Amino acid sequence: MSQQHIIGVVSDTHIPHRLKEMPPRVYELLQGSDVILHAGDLEDVQILEPLRRLAPVYAVRGNVHWQSSMGAHDQDLPSSLTLPIGGHVIYMTHGHINFARTMLDKLVHIGTQPTLDQINKSVIARLIRMKPVDADIVVFGHTHKPCAEWIEGTLYYNPGAVCLTEAKRVYPSMGRLILAKDGGVKTEWFPVG
Repeated sequence: MSQQHIIGVVSDTHIPHRLKEMPPRVYELLQGSDVILHAGDLEDVQILEPLRRLAPVYAVRGNVHWQSSMGAHDQDLPSSLTLPIGGHVIYMTHGHINFARTMLDKLVHIGTQPTLDQINKSVIARLIRMKPVDADIVVFGHTHKPCAEWIEGTLYYNPGAVCLTEAKRVYPSMGRLILAKDGGVKTEWFPVG
């Protein structure tokens, strides 16, 4: 790898249904990014335009696109992307897989109160089975809970949610991946609310 790569990562902005607009702090933190990734549930694709003024942007659809029945919205985005960046292969998907899987997940947890950490582990278990073989970084959202898990040489990374989450002790956040010259990967999170 010839140089360090800085990747800004956001997910679950939920604009306009949970947030009216992107918090200014997000734009501040994305300054200097080589690439920006949005891991879904953006809802209104117009939020990508200001991000594109900062760096190239790649985004995937989320699982709440049925809320927007008219106009351009995130269901028009791909469900997943595979991107070679800085000597790594990044696979990005929202994490819910599809509408049916989202509903099944909700049924499995009826009558229980799984923690967001448990839900992250459940999503990661799915992503292990579906990621491309050569992907060594998997970026996802959906759970609104930041995490970074290394499993058999692959990083599973969730930046958390830019929007406020109802779960206690989960604050609006975004993340950054720093791909170092030596091939290492540094993970960061930042509060944005």
